Amino acid sequence: MRIPLSIMFFILIVETAYTQDKIIAKDLTKKELRSLKRKKAFEKQKFQYEKRGLNAWGINENAPNLVMAIREHLGSARIDPQKGLVIIRQSESFSNAQYKPLWIIDGQQFNFPPESLPLQNIREVKVYESLAETNKWGQQGRAGVIEIITLNFSN
Repeated sequence: MRIPLSIMFFILIVETAYTQDKIIAKDLTKKELRSLKRKKAFEKQKFQYEKRGLNAWGINENAPNLVMAIREHLGSARIDPQKGLVIIRQSESFSNAQYKPLWIIDGQQFNFPPESLPLQNIREVKVYESLAETNKWGQQGRAGVIEIITLNFSN
């Protein structure tokens, strides 16, 4: 059975690159190795986002509002794009039912998504759905919490 020369060349290149990575990794500390893994994971995620027309952090900078800009991070939340309304989970009680999540932008709390947030400055979006995750915010976070960290805050 003959293997084409081009396939053998490709296998040789891949094996050499893999071996080189292993040699470099042996010289790194655990902290440096974790940092390298995070960087590679970010690069992979960045590539996936760019294929979908989003920026490196998964934000649609051309969206009409904040809710549509962070749609990638909202997962299974129900969204009304015209009103900018997000329903992550409904609070459990009928007497004080709340549908709107609490928005945390750089540590400040909002009941509605702010209109004046520059979309290109968003660097991280975290969505807290479960009761255990939203416990920190008490009754205000009972319908879920959307935390956004911007470029200005993360420096």
